[in-house]
Amino acid sequence: MQVMNSDEKYGAVAKLFHWTIAFMILGLIPVGLGMGMMENSPLKLEVYALHKSFGLLVFFLGIARLVWRFITPAPDHLPSHKRWEQMLAKASHAWLYVCIFGMPLSGWLMSSAGEFPVPFFGLQMPDIIGKDEQLGDLFFLVHQVLAYTLLFILALHIAGALKHHFIDRDETLQRMTWGKAGKIAVIILIIEVGGIYALSGATIIRKNFITAPSEEAQKKLQEAPPGLAAPNYNVPGEKTPGKDGWAIVQGPTKVEFKASLYKTEFTAMTGDVTGDITFNPDDLENAIVKIRVGTKALYSGDQERDNTMKGKEWLDSENYPDIWFVADEFERGEGDNYVAIGTLNIRGKTLPLILPFTLDLSNKKAHMTGSVNLNRLDFDIGAGNWADEGTVSHMVTIMVDLTAVQ
Repeated sequence: MQVMNSDEKYGAVAKLFHWTIAFMILGLIPVGLGMGMMENSPLKLEVYALHKSFGLLVFFLGIARLVWRFITPAPDHLPSHKRWEQMLAKASHAWLYVCIFGMPLSGWLMSSAGEFPVPFFGLQMPDIIGKDEQLGDLFFLVHQVLAYTLLFILALHIAGALKHHFIDRDETLQRMTWGKAGKIAVIILIIEVGGIYALSGATIIRKNFITAPSEEAQKKLQEAPPGLAAPNYNVPGEKTPGKDGWAIVQGPTKVEFKASLYKTEFTAMTGDVTGDITFNPDDLENAIVKIRVGTKALYSGDQERDNTMKGKEWLDSENYPDIWFVADEFERGEGDNYVAIGTLNIRGKTLPLILPFTLDLSNKKAHMTGSVNLNRLDFDIGAGNWADEGTVSHMVTIMVDLTAVQ
């Protein structure tokens, strides 16, 4: 068996690289197109994980193939190859290498920018960049463009191979195959490419004609006022707001939720925070805080992830649009450190909560920061199919950054 390339034929190693990468790419493309249409579930995340794993494998095999190409150069073009055919072959091969490296890299960068894990068959790869929504959108576009141009180049590549084999009847195809197995491989490739084109068309139709809202529906959404529900004070707490009142300042005030997906942390936040605060450091006995946090405005930088968090299995924002924190007992620690003792209501379930926080009172403003760790299953969040901690962490950190004025 010939291992190295010769002037006339490709060696076994080059052939192995070629067909292994080809079949993996032709498997990755339909999976990449189809997985976006799957229902949000742990299974969908597993499919994404496998897609990323095999994508990185293509990337690493591409590097190995390129190194091997320098060690043992490719055979010369056949004398029968026309000049334009040689130029077209070089251009298509160059773009294939761009896709082999560019698609996995753009997917890796896209995941890093969106705080999504990048697994490689169980091994978590490091983030290349930090969270950046605009860069995430850019690399998503790059990933898509490369995928669709790759389909065109593959079709051109296969058409060229078939032309040489059936019309020109030269040895171009045989140089990269193993006899009869080569013909079988070409037939499989043609079937796969045809299936991929059909799936691509179905995906485009679905995205642009089936799932897109009508113009009338879009207009209603744009005209709908962003009004927030009035605070509902029919929640735990015997005291009522009195003097020493504070008004929450919209804008700088935010509540963040930090969790991990496959041990990769991501953060979601909302600025929809309203409520009443009565607080005086010198009169803690009469202090009371009633805070509402809107879950419909929860935002993590990825629409699909946001929809999952707001869905019925998680926060169920349609039926439980508000999270309530009510505290009527406070203790003061050293300096500006305090502890609020009260209850937290999520998804209609109320549990006791102790929230340590720091309070800065200066220039007639109050700046409060605090954080607490919760077990999401205590509030029936992400139970059932999502209960496995290996997928989404049970512990969620809630971070509050609140600004108020008297």
